[in-house]
Amino acid sequence: MRYFVFTLACLHMVNLFANGNRAQHLYALTDSQLEHFFKENGGESEFPDFYKRSLKALLYAEDDIEAGDYESAGLRVEKIFTELPISSPKWQKINFRGVHIGTPSCYASLRMIQQIVTLKSLDNKTKGSLQITAVIAPHAKVQRVTLPNLEIENVNLKVSPEILADDYKVLHTSTKIFRHWLKVITKAKEVNLKVHLLSEGTQVMNNDNGKIITSYPKARQMIDQVPEELKDSTDMWWVIAPSGVPGDGSGFKRHFITGGMTQYKGQALFLSDDAWFTRKPVHLGKGEYTTVEIRAYQPQWFQHEFMHHIYKKWPRFNLEKTGHSWFSRETWPQDFKGIYEPDYYYESISKRLINATPELYEGIKAPKFLKLRKTDLQKLVGEYHRIPIENKWHEVEIVQTNGQLFWRNSANFQWSLKLVEGELWTQEDCPYKKHQLHVRVDSNGQITAIQFGNGTYTKL
Repeated sequence: MRYFVFTLACLHMVNLFANGNRAQHLYALTDSQLEHFFKENGGESEFPDFYKRSLKALLYAEDDIEAGDYESAGLRVEKIFTELPISSPKWQKINFRGVHIGTPSCYASLRMIQQIVTLKSLDNKTKGSLQITAVIAPHAKVQRVTLPNLEIENVNLKVSPEILADDYKVLHTSTKIFRHWLKVITKAKEVNLKVHLLSEGTQVMNNDNGKIITSYPKARQMIDQVPEELKDSTDMWWVIAPSGVPGDGSGFKRHFITGGMTQYKGQALFLSDDAWFTRKPVHLGKGEYTTVEIRAYQPQWFQHEFMHHIYKKWPRFNLEKTGHSWFSRETWPQDFKGIYEPDYYYESISKRLINATPELYEGIKAPKFLKLRKTDLQKLVGEYHRIPIENKWHEVEIVQTNGQLFWRNSANFQWSLKLVEGELWTQEDCPYKKHQLHVRVDSNGQITAIQFGNGTYTKL
């Protein structure tokens, strides 16, 4: 027994030594990145003292987390928030010309690290792993506007080489804090990033409403090209294509939107162009991004888009009644205390979603579909709702009468369901004729929802 305890102690010391060496290596890389960042922006002496301290605390805390030293990361962030408290209006004044490290500067990523440390200390239970798959279009036929008359031109563009460089390093760097944060809020074992470069290109479309130009690739068409094996292992998607924004977007009297959040078969789908990770758009700054800016800002972007998905997945909390409703402080729940957008996300997780049903992990994990047997039919019986409920067709009960299943809604319409070679189908008495229904189950094999057409009906 004493030998066993001694062996465990030795292993612990080896891990501490390895983590210490890992941290020192990461610190050295950060030192170099900071030196370049300050040099590119007029020298370190030009920056306000607190700006520098908060930025360094953020970057070195990220290094600590990467090395497994959550305690040191927490102490760094706690020191910054002691000096300038959370939600202080003074955070809005922490900025520097042309540089972009978040809005307010560093604040969102610091709060993410704070939540990483807090949740890590509360619960070490872990689920399985989650995977984000980034799908890159190597080239695209791009619609974009031209000056001076905003006429449309069609150009063939290749994806920026910076996206592909060093085994897609910029993509891994941009998502590092976000992946650590996602790991702890879902209690996942790991959140991995897999990058897939397509062999075929895509199209990037342009839409101008007079104030805003949206420029998106054909995202679902891109994912459809991904091998089935990779699709099966993917829980969240991210597409990157050549940008439809000329330069940094200046001079057009339009606001360009090239990124956002949508879904692919119920899974989160991040939309972006390549330029989002290489240069600052005109409304955020000036010039090319440094690695320091990417590390400080991009986690904020990923968190923002991801929370749209989460609020839609758990609508009963009413955390996004209308698009970006948290922009107005008056709409916040009464028990929320902060004032900034990152505060809203922090409190959404800690006060609502961390104990949600289903759990965050189950809601984000790619759905599994049940191959039905006759003995499974009784399991389908129950009530289902399509959220949000917009009419009585969205309130459904599956009933079984004399061995026959029926789909019945609150509008007093019903139709029969039939098992055909392990698949559930509506029949000719259905207003939509014959359609296959997909039965979703959780990791324990329990039925959670039924997908019917474009709708997901959650079992109550």
